[in-house]
Amino acid sequence: MPILIVAALCMLGFRIQVVVKSIAITPATALAQAQPVAAADEAGASAEAAADTAAMDEGDEASAEDAVAEESAGTLLKPSDLTPSEIETLQRLAERRQALEQRERENQQKESLVMAAETRLDVKISQLQDLERQLQSLVEQYDAKKKSEIEQLVRIYTAMKPKDAARIFDDLDMGILVAVVANMKEAKVAPILSAMTAEKARALTEEMSSRKQFPGMAQVTP
Repeated sequence: MPILIVAALCMLGFRIQVVVKSIAITPATALAQAQPVAAADEAGASAEAAADTAAMDEGDEASAEDAVAEESAGTLLKPSDLTPSEIETLQRLAERRQALEQRERENQQKESLVMAAETRLDVKISQLQDLERQLQSLVEQYDAKKKSEIEQLVRIYTAMKPKDAARIFDDLDMGILVAVVANMKEAKVAPILSAMTAEKARALTEEMSSRKQFPGMAQVTP
């Protein structure tokens, strides 16, 4: 019996030691396993707290910006808050702007007037050019008619006897006489000049010399 009792006590003591060791090891292991989880939880909580803080800061900044904008708008809408020098500066700027706008309107009006005047001038120039062409055409027609008349007179006087032609030449106007004689041949003019009166023949010679027109050398239109 004593031996059995001693053996039982030894077995009991061994089991008590095993239980004690198990109890001592279990909290340490649990603590070691719990620490990473706790750290992760704390990191997540810190991140959420940081995000909430950033959101609150952004909200505060937006609110601050809105407040500044409202304050600025309120300041702009309150002329009473401006200093006299600022008010005077604004008035001068407004007057300057009005003067520039008035000058621009005046320049536009002047430009319109100048363009209208140029248009009228162009019309007048076109009308004058048309009139010039018409006058030139009339002068050419007149010259052609006179030339035809002179040529006809030249043929008539050339066909006449010198004495008969001389009698008519004595009474002709000097302009027509010069034109006719200048277009006649020298052989036909000489007998007529000799049959004309001395006074008329001398005047005809002087007139033709002053005009540098000689028979058979030039065409003269009175």
